[in-house]
Amino acid sequence: MSKSKIFFYSCLFFIVGVGLASYLFLPLWAAFAIFLAGCGFLFFGWPSNHPQPLLGKEGNNKKIFIIIGLGGIFLFLGILRFTASTPAADENQISFYNGDKFTFSGIVAAEPDTREAGTKLKIKSEKISPKADAPWAQKVEGNVLVNAQLYPVYHYGDELEVTCKLQKPEPIEDFAYDKYLAKENIYSVCYWPEIKLLKSGEGNKIIAGILFIKEKLVATVNRILPEPQAAFLGGLLYGAKRGIPQSLMDMFSITGTTHIVAISGYNITILAVLLLQITKNIGVGRKKSFWIALSGILFFVILTGAQASVVRAALMGLLVLFATQVGRLSKIKNALLLAAAVMLIFNPKILVFDVGFQLSFAATIGLVYLSPIFEKYLEKAPSIFGIKESFATTMSAIVLTLPLILYTFGRVSFVAPLANILILPMIPLAMALGTIAVFGGIIFSGLGQIIGWLAWLVLSYIIEVVRFLAKIPWASGEAGKMHWVFLIIFYFLISWFIWRKSKNLKPGT
Repeated sequence: MSKSKIFFYSCLFFIVGVGLASYLFLPLWAAFAIFLAGCGFLFFGWPSNHPQPLLGKEGNNKKIFIIIGLGGIFLFLGILRFTASTPAADENQISFYNGDKFTFSGIVAAEPDTREAGTKLKIKSEKISPKADAPWAQKVEGNVLVNAQLYPVYHYGDELEVTCKLQKPEPIEDFAYDKYLAKENIYSVCYWPEIKLLKSGEGNKIIAGILFIKEKLVATVNRILPEPQAAFLGGLLYGAKRGIPQSLMDMFSITGTTHIVAISGYNITILAVLLLQITKNIGVGRKKSFWIALSGILFFVILTGAQASVVRAALMGLLVLFATQVGRLSKIKNALLLAAAVMLIFNPKILVFDVGFQLSFAATIGLVYLSPIFEKYLEKAPSIFGIKESFATTMSAIVLTLPLILYTFGRVSFVAPLANILILPMIPLAMALGTIAVFGGIIFSGLGQIIGWLAWLVLSYIIEVVRFLAKIPWASGEAGKMHWVFLIIFYFLISWFIWRKSKNLKPGT
């Protein structure tokens, strides 16, 4: 077997191992037995110092033994990584104290999530006591999601003393809220606590600096644009979709365009491809187009505060850029699995508990493998304002994500293809004009408002398209949640279609 295939199967089985451990509890002895079996198969399958490669049945048997051996070893490593990500239930973990009222201290570890009803604070705990100013304090680890009042306002890096009843997160109706928080390593929540500010500026200085710049950008956007355009631009530029009116968010959902203001690999990969195509169409060379699109992604990551979810999404976008640049699908297969494996090493819970990660990965696969097939069928179609490229990227992402959307949400948008075709080509323009207007507004308020007027035109066009399509009676409908068996069948058929059609593509595409 080639090194490339060995690498492919190693990453694949590691991912499968993480997924298996996410659904099933396997005792350590069972996982270790899988590891030992894998070592045995690999020992008998690994090629000896034979002068000639083994051919025929014996050679095939060796390959099968190697695959099974790699499967056992990397399944074990995947299971072990997921198991290690679950905190031990002892007195050193703050989740151990769930169910009782305590006073604990900790640092606000992420940007506060401010909503209409209150503020959500992710606090990295340090000490816990039975009550405030208690004579003893137990050192603890673990994150707590604190639901606090809107005022007073707290910031990233603030050290707080919190008194409340710690609770274990529970599912909310059909929403697995406990698993949703688990992917952020949060196993305790508390509501409307007593909070005392102890210190400020205790967080990472780089992250604090990025968030400070982000606050300045938010203030500038609100100054140069009216609502809802200001909130919409905030969602595009730095993922601040909380300020977008709920009625408008519902319209985005109906038209299948929520990904525009949700920071995921879906919108970043589409943005990357569109930037690449637009720069090429206006005469910019292939290499320069690649670097322009790459710079756009990195700038977006910094602008949004370099959150973990944004970094993962950006990595997906970079993979699509890489695939487009090298022009060979065979060179991206291992890169996709490596990216997924690396992300799971850092946080194995996102594979099953993070729908955003799943949709991002599915959309990325669609953009890499399915988009060239659509483009082949559209060779003779005119490329005006990037509509052809927008259609190919939109349909490839929709086809790969639709089964997962039906499985998770049970709702489908019938106007999503049309909405995305009309909107996506305008997103890079809206982001570019919005960025120039914001930085212009920082220098001089009048300059920001002048350029902001152009951004307002583009943003208003997008909003009006969404509003018009959302009013269509049959725009979306409840299809019911898909059974997991049909989910597997759908993706099997999609994979078969891609495999058959990819063979007809010219080499180098």
